[in-house]
Amino acid sequence: MKVAIIGSGVSGLSCAYRLNQLGVKPVIFERRAIIGEAINLYGIHLHCFNHVLRNPLSYLDKHYNLKIKPMATIRKLTMFAGEMKVNIRGRLGYIFNRGAERTSLERQLFSQVEAELHMDTYIPDTMVDDIAREFDFVVVATGCGDIPDHLEVSGESNIIAVRGGIMEGEFEPDHIMSWVKTDYSGNNYVYLVPISGKRAMITMMSDCVSVQDLDSAWKKMITTEAIQNDFVETWDSEYHTCRLKTSRLRNIYFIGTAGGMTDDFVGFGIINGIASGIFAAESMVLGKNFEKSIKPILYQTNELHNLRMLANKMDLKAWKRLIGMLGAPGMRQAIYKYSLIKFHQIGALTGMFIQR
Repeated sequence: MKVAIIGSGVSGLSCAYRLNQLGVKPVIFERRAIIGEAINLYGIHLHCFNHVLRNPLSYLDKHYNLKIKPMATIRKLTMFAGEMKVNIRGRLGYIFNRGAERTSLERQLFSQVEAELHMDTYIPDTMVDDIAREFDFVVVATGCGDIPDHLEVSGESNIIAVRGGIMEGEFEPDHIMSWVKTDYSGNNYVYLVPISGKRAMITMMSDCVSVQDLDSAWKKMITTEAIQNDFVETWDSEYHTCRLKTSRLRNIYFIGTAGGMTDDFVGFGIINGIASGIFAAESMVLGKNFEKSIKPILYQTNELHNLRMLANKMDLKAWKRLIGMLGAPGMRQAIYKYSLIKFHQIGALTGMFIQR
C-alpha cells in the first residue's frame, strides 16, 4: 500500500505511527526543513475539553503503545475578565513543547515513526490530484489552507492575528493564566504558559486587528496588564481554523486542523489531531469507517463553535458572570476535578438558545 502524508505535524506523524503498526511505511512531504515548529511554541490541553477520556495520554499509551510526555502538568489556572479573577486548582491538563527541540511533541512522535521523509518539499494545491493518482491514499495534514480550498471541501473558516513572546521573570511551572474580552484581543484571549521557573510564553490572539496592526494591540496589552518583564523574543503569525464539508474526498483524507478538528473557541486541537491521524490509518488499512470514527470529534468542535458564537456577542459584564460561574465551588469541581461537565456540553446547550 502506498500512502502519502502531506505535513509532518502532530496529526500527520500520528497517522504515520499507526500506519507503521499496521505494516505500512508512508511517504511524508514536509514544506519546512525541520520537524516541529520553527519558533518556540508551547501548547496546552485542558481535560475539561476532552470528549470522553479523562487522561488521553494514558489511553494512547495503553491502547496504541504511543509514548508522549508533556513538558508539565497544569495544576493551576487563573482566569481574568476585567477585575474579575478566578483560580482553579487540580490536575487540569498538560503543557506541550511545540518547537524543534528533542523533547517537543512533534519530535517525540517523529522518534517513533518510520517513513520516507521529504523535507523542505512544498506540495502546492494544484499537485494534490496528481499525488492522489500516484498513491493509494493521500492524507492532508497541513493545518487548513490551500488544499481544502482547491478541492472545494472548505466550509466556514476563521483567521486570527497572533503575537507571541518569551519573557523572563519568576513563574510557577504548572500555573497558566488567561485574559478574556480585552480591548486589545477583542472577542479572543491572551494566555500565559510557563516554560520554566524563569521564563514564560505569553500569546495574544486578537480578532480586532490585522497582523500588520499588532504593534498597537501588543503595546496596549503590556500597558493594561502592567507587564514589566523583559522579552527575549517575539513573533507574529496567523491562526487558522476551518470547518469542512467532508473529511474524506475519494482517496484523500483530511485530518487535524486541516480536517476541521481544532475548535475555534479556544483553539485546542492536539488530542483531536492525534486521534484523527490514528483513525485515518485504521480506515485505510483496516477498512474502518473514517467518518464514523471522527464523528465525536466533529460533534465536539461543532458544539464548541456555539460557544465561540456566544463569545462573539458577549460583553465584559457577561464574561465576568461566566468566569464567576465557572469558578463557583460546585461548578469548579464538576468541570475541572471530576469532568462531570464538559465544555462542549455547555456548547450544545448554548446552541439550543442561539438557534431560537
